[in-house]
Amino acid sequence: MSPERVILIVLAAVAAIAIAAALMLADGSTWPAALLTGLAAGGATLWGLLGCFGRNAQP
Repeated sequence: MSPERVILIVLAAVAAIAIAAALMLADGSTWPAALLTGLAAGGATLWGLLGCFGRNAQP
């Protein structure tokens, strides 16, 4: 996998974590709940993008 794809995947996962945690905190949740939700969203994004880019990988 090229370094550009790795950077794109990592940045997308970090953005998903930040957005999900911020939305949970804005909704009035506690910070542990917001952190867990953010990490779950980041993990789902990471898993989805790795699967997407993994299928289209050139040998």
